[in-house]
Amino acid sequence: MPTDRASDLAAPDQLFDTALSRLRRRAAATGGAFAGAAALVGVAQLPMLAGCASEPQAGEAQEESWSQDQGQRNTEMVSYQNAYWTECRQPNTRFGCGSYEIFLKVRVRPVHGVDLQWKKVGATYRVPFDLHDRTAVGSYYATLPGGDEEWHVPLSVSSSQSTVLFDLWYQDGAYHTWVDDNQGEFHVVNTGAASNVLRAEPWLSTVAVTPSGVKGKLSVQVADLDYDKQLVLVGSTDGWRTRIDLGMGNRGEKNRLSWVEDLPWSGFERWDIELDLPGDFQRFEYAIGYHHGVVNGATRYSFWDNNWGQNYIVDRPAPID
Repeated sequence: MPTDRASDLAAPDQLFDTALSRLRRRAAATGGAFAGAAALVGVAQLPMLAGCASEPQAGEAQEESWSQDQGQRNTEMVSYQNAYWTECRQPNTRFGCGSYEIFLKVRVRPVHGVDLQWKKVGATYRVPFDLHDRTAVGSYYATLPGGDEEWHVPLSVSSSQSTVLFDLWYQDGAYHTWVDDNQGEFHVVNTGAASNVLRAEPWLSTVAVTPSGVKGKLSVQVADLDYDKQLVLVGSTDGWRTRIDLGMGNRGEKNRLSWVEDLPWSGFERWDIELDLPGDFQRFEYAIGYHHGVVNGATRYSFWDNNWGQNYIVDRPAPID
């Protein structure tokens, strides 16, 4: 069993993003539902020399990732340690925290004999419904055994933005900018429930267990973290003695998840699957999985909607006497 929004007129950059999304869908329709698109991650040229003080200021919105453009990918020099913690900001007795800071734990390799005033470590980050990047600057924490350093980088987000994509950058003081962008796929932190990344829509489900098998449509919303994604439906018709794994496919294929539409102003997409599983079953259980970082040898981040650990269950109706 598996574990684990808005004005009447869109801004020009939002219109561009929508048009780009349509082009990607057309490419997927002709080349398969699982198409590589790492090159679609744009980079903006900024008036900056690596290691100098002209990088964007913390919290500044920008259209694309300056750090990917200006930096060189090298996880020996800077890397995410797959660890973070959160701290509440703007607490309110009625509504809880108005915002959070997500502190990322980062390892960097120091360069000796450099001008330390130009040495900086930080992150470039975005949330799914806002493609504008923001820059965060971190602080030194400790020197590790072997001489590498641990830095902590705080990402400031509102309480409604629990899912964050980011890359890490390191200006070493010797006129180099090093980047860990998860092989172009970005790292992901989700500080809330898995439903902030994906959520089944059982209220739209037409799935039924009939005398001839499991038939009908299931729908799911997923955060558009990246074009390269892998969705799976994991199910069972015999109490998990055996498992059914259904992946992605083209529109119209049975038993394959396919893209339906971009949900406006939310950063989410809708996908669905038309099930046709012949057999004599009494119950169908399922959960939905979403894997990010599935190309280029990236670190994979997986999220599951399994109905809070209970799985989604469809029973065959009892016969009518």
